Amino acid sequence: MILTLDSDIDVKPKEIEQSDIIVNRATIPDDPPPAYADSQKTPAAGPVNDSLAPIPLPDSVKPINFLSLSRGNTSIKGKYVIDPRIKIPQCMLPPLSEDETEATRKNVLLHTSNGSIDADVFVIGDVDFKQKVHMSVKTSNGAVVVRVHASAAPRPPMHIKARSSNGSVTLHIPRSFRGPVTIRTSNGSVRFSDSISTHLTTFSEVKKTRRCFIGDYTDWTDQPEGWIGDELDLETSNGTVKLQYDVEPNANASNVGSPKGKGLLAKLFGA
Repeated sequence: MILTLDSDIDVKPKEIEQSDIIVNRATIPDDPPPAYADSQKTPAAGPVNDSLAPIPLPDSVKPINFLSLSRGNTSIKGKYVIDPRIKIPQCMLPPLSEDETEATRKNVLLHTSNGSIDADVFVIGDVDFKQKVHMSVKTSNGAVVVRVHASAAPRPPMHIKARSSNGSVTLHIPRSFRGPVTIRTSNGSVRFSDSISTHLTTFSEVKKTRRCFIGDYTDWTDQPEGWIGDELDLETSNGTVKLQYDVEPNANASNVGSPKGKGLLAKLFGA
């Protein structure tokens, strides 16, 4: 027969009950945090992967959807957080353009006639939202610089269009981008960063239109609904097109199809 000392079993049921009550008194918020709060969580320890890390959102910039800025002779510059899950009252939405339907309404529209465009666009979302995020950035006379930031998939796919009639077009895309790229230039060069070039496949270059794909294209097949992933359309009549990842602050873009022996000023201004 084994005898157990009282000290070994000296646990009062009353104390256990009291301990449980204290734990259960922890304050629980009435409402869950907004969906976009997840993008600011501290990532778990482990190997760093730029495409998997949450994107830091700018302070004091509220998420919005269906942003539309159309100006005449003024530049556009700003930071915008786009959450395609946000519902906007119909009375607050601009009229649809000729090439738009409610299903393809631009989540971001930045247009100006005479002026530059310099924008940071942060796209947030979740796996349950499958609809494509449409962006259109265009100016007639001026440079276009757009930095698109987004976490890795699962996230909403993006279709980005950037155009300038007279000026360079520079686009920074997230590392999670995967999809077809169409680039049109009349009088200018095309430049890819070294990192983009590593993941880029060029299929054709005909009549100053270049068709490429970023990422693995082996499972890309013709579907009735078309390509459901990311897409990119860049165009300029007189200027340089530059493409790089958003985590490359000073990427050395490789000059593709442009004249050699340019001077220092030409290199600095992307002429």
